[in-house]
Amino acid sequence: MNKVDAQAIVESLIDSICDSPDQFHIHVKVVGQSITSNGGIGQVVTATGGGPGSTTIGQQVSVSSGDVTLANQKANRALDEQFGALVQSLNTIKEQLASSSTDVGLVEQVYTSLKNTWVPGLIISVLGTALSASLGIGI
Repeated sequence: MNKVDAQAIVESLIDSICDSPDQFHIHVKVVGQSITSNGGIGQVVTATGGGPGSTTIGQQVSVSSGDVTLANQKANRALDEQFGALVQSLNTIKEQLASSSTDVGLVEQVYTSLKNTWVPGLIISVLGTALSASLGIGI
């Protein structure tokens, strides 16, 4: 594999991330309960269950989307920043691969900075294979 081939692979990774960021699905599930009483008699609990003869009994709790909007916006901002940093790192590698005087040390440093982070293993693996084959970096 030559540098042009590796550059094409990095470009396809960048395009995929930019065109379809929802491929990185993050599912957050929070289980717990917080009760606040500001006077009065306290909390009124109505038991819910599975019907006659059922051993299932508990509370039914619901949360509206308005209760988590602020946290959701902060998480989205953080994810946008992380994706921006990933794309910037990939662009740095792509530019070095396109250069006639590739700074192999810089490429290796940028690649290493992505390893053991949130970046999906598939991206790290494909990128590492392309860099190893095109630049001879022992990754």
